Amino acid sequence: MSYSLSPEHARAFYDGADSAHDFEHILRVMRMAEFLARRENADVEIVRAAALLHDIARHDEDHGNAEIDHAQVSAKDARVYLLENGADENFAARVSEAIASHRFRGTTRPETLEAKILFDADKLDSIGAIGVARAYAICGLLNQKLYTEPKENAVATRKQHNEQHTPVDEYHVKLKHLRERFFTPTAKKIAEERHAFMEKFFDQLTREVRGEK
Repeated sequence: MSYSLSPEHARAFYDGADSAHDFEHILRVMRMAEFLARRENADVEIVRAAALLHDIARHDEDHGNAEIDHAQVSAKDARVYLLENGADENFAARVSEAIASHRFRGTTRPETLEAKILFDADKLDSIGAIGVARAYAICGLLNQKLYTEPKENAVATRKQHNEQHTPVDEYHVKLKHLRERFFTPTAKKIAEERHAFMEKFFDQLTREVRGEK
């Protein structure tokens, strides 16, 4: 019988997380991952567990003193958690592999179908209307400006966590490029509509700020 991880078992990992990476984000990624898994004929239980545990070290990366890769640490911690809570080695290893490669800025590329689906589900939550909302949630948390003209030196690294980086910068260095990174046919189709919304939003924002509309 396949192991199944309940969302409630993962909730406590995200206590205190910011609104862009909280348990609501986890649930959105889980729902999308399950949808993609069914469409792409992947293992739904592997995908669900990976989605529920993929960011358990995110808070440590964003707020800890040491610089870590939350995808790699989350993968290791998830494997230990699953083994301690009744999953077999194969299940835990497959979940861990998916988590290790879910990061946009990571160096590990998703290889399995389940890993590709987790990557796609997580990145779909970074674009479209929800992507814009999350960018501005972080903007408020870090006291960033609502708008600046696009900067040539804007970077897509941890250095974005400062007052000079804005949602506009994040759109130009990361969000608008995500459309090219999806793996599964289903996610690629969803991404096109979400990308178009973001493109229209930031164009409208720019024209309003400039007094052109």
